[in-house]
Amino acid sequence: MSPIMTKDEVRDHFDQIAPNYDYWKKKNSYYYNTLKLFISRIIPKGASVLEFGCGTGEILAHMEPSRGVGVDISEEMISRAREKYPQYEFLHAACEDVQLEEKFDYIIMVDVVDHVYDVQDVFRSAYRFCKPTTKIILTTINPWWDPILNLMEKMGAKMPEGPHNFIERRSMEKMLNLLDLSVSYHGHLLLFPKYVPVLGYLANWVGTRLWPFSKMASTQYLVIQPLQENTTDLGYGCSVVIPCYNEEGNVESAVRRVPQMGKRTEIIVVNDGSTDGTADKVRSLQGEFPNLKLIDYSPNRGKGQAVKAGFDAAEEEVIMILDADVSTPPEEMPRFFEPLNKGMCQFVNGTRLVYPMEDQAMRMANLLGNKLFGWLMSFITQQDLTDTLCGTKALYKRDYKRMKWGKDKWGDFDLLFGAAKMGSKIMEVPVHYKSRISGESKMRSLQHGLHLLQACWRGFLELVLVPPRDFYIKREE
Repeated sequence: MSPIMTKDEVRDHFDQIAPNYDYWKKKNSYYYNTLKLFISRIIPKGASVLEFGCGTGEILAHMEPSRGVGVDISEEMISRAREKYPQYEFLHAACEDVQLEEKFDYIIMVDVVDHVYDVQDVFRSAYRFCKPTTKIILTTINPWWDPILNLMEKMGAKMPEGPHNFIERRSMEKMLNLLDLSVSYHGHLLLFPKYVPVLGYLANWVGTRLWPFSKMASTQYLVIQPLQENTTDLGYGCSVVIPCYNEEGNVESAVRRVPQMGKRTEIIVVNDGSTDGTADKVRSLQGEFPNLKLIDYSPNRGKGQAVKAGFDAAEEEVIMILDADVSTPPEEMPRFFEPLNKGMCQFVNGTRLVYPMEDQAMRMANLLGNKLFGWLMSFITQQDLTDTLCGTKALYKRDYKRMKWGKDKWGDFDLLFGAAKMGSKIMEVPVHYKSRISGESKMRSLQHGLHLLQACWRGFLELVLVPPRDFYIKREE
């Protein structure tokens, strides 16, 4: 490699290896299939996708976009991509020189910044094609792997790397901070980029989540989004879902205290097979609140199914849960709505573990359980979560539609697993946690703790050890 990497050097290298490019990808299929699996969980089928450094187009085509554009500096690569996938558009250009007058839902950059002269120019170019909600999915080689990869090349075990500069994630984040882009999600993939039975699973799906082993992984990834100004208003409305089971004494207070958020706020009370007068209390309020809906069914199906019924009926872009016991003050709900209405994140999770709680608001066993589940869920999802069971959560309805449901009877883990697997930026909002006004908590420490452990175990087995493509995320039109 020359001391200064030029575009001509990079172009000539990839033109030279283009005839054997698909051969090398097949030879290292475990590595490339893992990248495709990771990216396809974030990108739904039918999205508009731009790929920088598309090679012969295989990754772009795997996403099945409704509008797909691939860009590569190598004319030989582009020629082969056009022949293989004529349904998509392929442009011969350097990433920083792309000329397009459109914006995309997703931008893919797989091992691209390893082969460009100026990474900031590439990031600046990508920003031109971003909507406020665009996600950029970037992977790059861990610089510590350079000697290993050089050895593998000499042994004929991998594709010749050519001119490159491997950059640490922290350095890329600093570059992004100088532009209008921010990292919403990052992590590591592939301690062993070759298939090794049993050991490969443990290393690649468990080891990459544990420090210091994660630092030794071969691949770094970042999910990046445009940085939104605090004054941005996307003009969304909000649907507030209140799941109820025997909450006659609380539901009126909950309804009356829901604030107006965005262009319109609708309130959906789901009466989950109550045996008291909860449904009648809601009906008596509907004349006063024209934005109040009631979903009433029997028998009791559990909070998770009640939340799902409410979300399915929601009409607004932002959907939110409010527990009927108003232990989380409804007056604090705009703190959940505003980050989504400003495009600052894609999921807002409440945390009750920041401010002091009222006496008896949470029993000691529940508090310890929350801390345990926070650690377990952070490990499984690779997100920093402190309070996974706070009843108040908010997200976009379009994202909810891609989540599978039913692993957790409470619904909290389904939502968090789904958000993490889509590469969503999760923000935690501190809330003041108060004692319920009437009735008693439905949470039973031992019984429900065991259920939630089982949900974590299923998530661990299927997301960490054997992560199939569609466990928590459905790739829908």
